[in-house]
Amino acid sequence: MAAKRTRAPTTARTKKSKIFCYTKDLTEFLGVSRRTLYKYVQGRLLPAPTLVSNGKTGVRARWKLSAMEIAEFIVEQRAIGYTLGEVRAMVAARWGTRDMVPLAEPNGPPPATPNGNSSGGNDASGSPG
Repeated sequence: MAAKRTRAPTTARTKKSKIFCYTKDLTEFLGVSRRTLYKYVQGRLLPAPTLVSNGKTGVRARWKLSAMEIAEFIVEQRAIGYTLGEVRAMVAARWGTRDMVPLAEPNGPPPATPNGNSSGGNDASGSPG
């Protein structure tokens, strides 16, 4: 009788990337909700994520690792008692704003978000809020 051959795994395990992270990684690490992360993006506190799709599991938001560092800083400063406006100034001074979503002009149309939708805050009926 022939000896049993060991079966090699059919799929190789993938290592976590050291270049980016996903929304789930950020929310678990920081203990904040997904909605909070996107409010930080709208408030120019975090850089906008890149939306990617592998064609099978749908679209996912991929964040730069610097976003995790910035989000950790925001959570720490909020715990100390700073307002989001004060934290926004600290983030801009420390990391800059070139990757951030642009704010709307005072009398202009709302800027487009990274996914192409406007962020005016209007619902489907056109009324604010």
